[in-house]
Amino acid sequence: MSEVVVNGVRLHYQLDGPEGAPVVALVNSLGTDLTMWEPQVAALAQRHRVLRHDTRGHGKSATPPGPYTIDMLADDVLSLISHAGARRFYVVGISLGGLEALAVGLRRSPDLAGIAICDSRIDVPAEGAKAMDDRVALARQRGMAPIAEVMIDRWFTAATLAAKPPYLDSVRQMLLATSVEGFAGCIDAIKHSGLSHRVAALRVPTLFLAGDHDAALPVELMRQVQSQVPGARAAVIPDAGHLSNLEQPAAFNEALLDFVGQVG
Repeated sequence: MSEVVVNGVRLHYQLDGPEGAPVVALVNSLGTDLTMWEPQVAALAQRHRVLRHDTRGHGKSATPPGPYTIDMLADDVLSLISHAGARRFYVVGISLGGLEALAVGLRRSPDLAGIAICDSRIDVPAEGAKAMDDRVALARQRGMAPIAEVMIDRWFTAATLAAKPPYLDSVRQMLLATSVEGFAGCIDAIKHSGLSHRVAALRVPTLFLAGDHDAALPVELMRQVQSQVPGARAAVIPDAGHLSNLEQPAAFNEALLDFVGQVG
């Protein structure tokens, strides 16, 4: 694992896979760190250079004062990709990371081979914005502990919560380690992204992916967004919630590798 200062902030990142291969940048969700992608690394790193990083305000990366914007976070991703020396790259993001992938796609870089927007709701209805504001207020009052429990209950299916696999505690620890300022800054980025008004401008190969039990993103809504993007593909992961890459890694990896293989 390494660190680099880009855009005035110290970011923690990791590279796996053969040097010189096309880069796949995996961008994590709100409240997690680069280790959330462990189930994907081995599958992707056989033929690709896999780049993961802790979003500013998360994990081992620095926490500059907020608020943050989606374009600011997308700049961080692109700067890390440039630092990795990529000549051809993909961006795959989940939840907040999916919004960053979309923002990268709108830049229309000639070296961008494709983006995957996973379990990411690009609009923010009024009730969603209020829920986000309430969580920020709770975090400022009581820290990240109550936020961790709320998010875990919302992110995973009832079957997973009942089974209590080890990754639930890993996600809990990631949430607890997230700084309140970083959490609040990224909430601002989500609320004010404006991406629902820009998504139709995408002109890069795009995959929309969602778990069929994602409480934050009904499959029907994902398909409505997909219909706005010419040639976009969609994949639904059975028996998965908001972090579908953790709940159903085999199905997630299959869908992602199929997309990367076809557009590459």
